[in-house]
Amino acid sequence: MSDMGTNLVSTEPILQVRDLHTHFIGDKVTVRAVNGVSFDLQCGERLAIVGESGSGKSAMAMSLIQLIAYPGKIVSGSVRLEGTELIGMRENELNKIRGKAVGTIFQDPMSSLDPVMRISDQMITPIRKHLNIGLKEARLLAIDWLSRVGIPEAHTRIDSYPFEMSGGMRQRIMIAMALSCNPRLILADEPTTALDVTIQAQIVELLKNLTETTGTAMMFITHDLGLVARFAQKVAVMYAGKMVEYGTVEELFAHPKHPYTQSLLMTIPKVSGERSGRLLHIEGFPHDMRNAIVGCSFKERCPAAFSRCYEESPSLMEREGSQRSACFLPAGLNLGAIPEQEPVKLQVLSTPVAQAVRPLGNVLEIKELHKHFKKESVLPWRPSTQIKAVNGINISLEYGETIGIVGESGCGKSSTARMLLGLDAPTSGSIDIQGNIQIVFQDPYSSFNPKMKIKDIIAEPLVVRGVGTVESRRGKVLELIGKVGLEASYLDRYPSELSGGQRQRIGVARALALNPSVVVADEPTSALDVSVRAQIINLLCDLKEEMGLSFVFISHDLSTVRYISDKIAVMYLGEIVEYGSAEEIFNHPAHPYTKALLAAVPVPDPVVEAGRNIKILAGELPSPANPPLGCAFHSRCPLVTEHCVSCKPTLVDYLDKRQVACHAVS
Repeated sequence: MSDMGTNLVSTEPILQVRDLHTHFIGDKVTVRAVNGVSFDLQCGERLAIVGESGSGKSAMAMSLIQLIAYPGKIVSGSVRLEGTELIGMRENELNKIRGKAVGTIFQDPMSSLDPVMRISDQMITPIRKHLNIGLKEARLLAIDWLSRVGIPEAHTRIDSYPFEMSGGMRQRIMIAMALSCNPRLILADEPTTALDVTIQAQIVELLKNLTETTGTAMMFITHDLGLVARFAQKVAVMYAGKMVEYGTVEELFAHPKHPYTQSLLMTIPKVSGERSGRLLHIEGFPHDMRNAIVGCSFKERCPAAFSRCYEESPSLMEREGSQRSACFLPAGLNLGAIPEQEPVKLQVLSTPVAQAVRPLGNVLEIKELHKHFKKESVLPWRPSTQIKAVNGINISLEYGETIGIVGESGCGKSSTARMLLGLDAPTSGSIDIQGNIQIVFQDPYSSFNPKMKIKDIIAEPLVVRGVGTVESRRGKVLELIGKVGLEASYLDRYPSELSGGQRQRIGVARALALNPSVVVADEPTSALDVSVRAQIINLLCDLKEEMGLSFVFISHDLSTVRYISDKIAVMYLGEIVEYGSAEEIFNHPAHPYTKALLAAVPVPDPVVEAGRNIKILAGELPSPANPPLGCAFHSRCPLVTEHCVSCKPTLVDYLDKRQVACHAVS
């Protein structure tokens, strides 16, 4: 693969990586995180790196600038930036390159920004260091970059602290910092994962425009294949520390060649169209990188694997155009005939589970629910402010039904969930629940005691409530671990010994321990790979049918919400602006805000993405401490009139199938 890219463009690559190996060397085991990666990156080119967690994406990217955490070590390979070899370079020399020639954008800006330093201090210091300019000039340059990435009133916001910014604004600041010293290469590691779909669309469009106008090359690490279709020019698919497929975004999405790539693309839930069957998912788990790989690393999960796959390791081989695939079968799962066996089709649908008998009526009733917070001023002469986090919502949920609550950060989703769980008391209104309610958290690992075994984590609710005997609790735990699709052997493990998907299954099992009638799922799949996400969604759907459970599903992943939900509540600034059946809202959205949310969802098809005339929702959610008069959405609405500015719309029936709060459609 040493000539990769040279046939496509005549210019010298800005980045050349050859046979890169990075290992994490411990006392007893060695994790071979990167196993011989080679590729080229041209000036102004956007390369997406995709693959499941543990595939080596981040380890490979951080190896390029030698920021591997201990005990990681680059054991061999070459990384040349504009012809200069970086492997073996001294730390003081690398520090001149980091930030200046290579900028980095991390997944969580809050963990990268110093919370006790103003934005000005964090931006100006590296600008002065790398560009060798004065304080005044550096400040003006920092303000200019903040303005270019869309920070309003940048000349005043530059003196703010990170905690005074929203998540979207903090990510914009990270982008401004990464670009402020005019780097030739940007490494962006999951820069949009934690962002709302509207802010995500803004950030992706911003990065795309900046690479086109500045000529900066970008490596974009993500597990969101929709974003890849919208943003990337080339794609590299990684599995078990190696690149298993490489090509242009058009080639890879239209004609994927590797079974892993083909399987990944089949697992994506669609935000449009009819729901049918279960989501496809890849059986099994990624290769344990503590163990040596014999043959193809994907063989244990590949339906098309044959004897040669267990004996030889395939290398990247040319297919069509610039496309390369590390598979002995030229068309992967799509091959008409496979040596030594009959053609194989991917079997991922399971037998439908038995349906529970559901009582009639509503399991949950929310009426005129309000939650107001009083925010005290840090300055004694300034009055306190009232934040209306939830401002009069009404929701009903039948037995065995799932309602998806969607909206941007700050719209009131989590405040509603906290009141449902009894963690916050409502300011006014009522919540009527038949039975009990439990929660599945976004990050199960942070909700587990790392020193407790899985059997004790699942049994903990039973122990706290004093339910049953030791023996009966043991039987209940065995039943629950089976319900979530894991073997009993997992019960004697610790959380650190499980994958992200396995930990989320344990979180579901714990939530089921007290036989809840309602489960609140708060972003339960946002941190998971696309295939693992499909497994968890299928699990929740199975439990819903088998046990008659009702779910309150909170997420900014509209594709997932679309698949799992029966009803949708679209929230904006503490209020519901559209409410009704999922089919109607997703197929025929009425409120301008709902339309903007759906338009921002990337489609995993580069041809479709190229033809979409997307109007990205501008601005950010107004402050709930100072909400707009009239319609809360009027400051961002393309249909705004004077009536919207002065008169607040109410939620009224629309076409007898849902409710909408909008003057333009009511």
